[in-house]
Amino acid sequence: MVIEILSGEPIYRNGEFCGFVTSTVYGFTFEKLVWLGFLHAPSSKKITVNYIRGSTYEINIATKRFKAHSNVYQPTEMGPTVLLYTN
Repeated sequence: MVIEILSGEPIYRNGEFCGFVTSTVYGFTFEKLVWLGFLHAPSSKKITVNYIRGSTYEINIATKRFKAHSNVYQPTEMGPTVLLYTN
């Protein structure tokens, strides 16, 4: 199944809303669509690599949630970047 989205779809972390997809690209390494987005943590939490890796993610597309896998890397001093993709 091909899931094609542009942006604005909600992202859920452990079943709770945590952000929106901001852009979509085709990842030639993954041979899949890759979604980029911003994640928000509760005010008492700091987003770290462990915070991201220790979670399950879903992206809501047309009222259906699809399981997403995270891939974390840190290309700059800005902090961790998360790529989300589905099977």
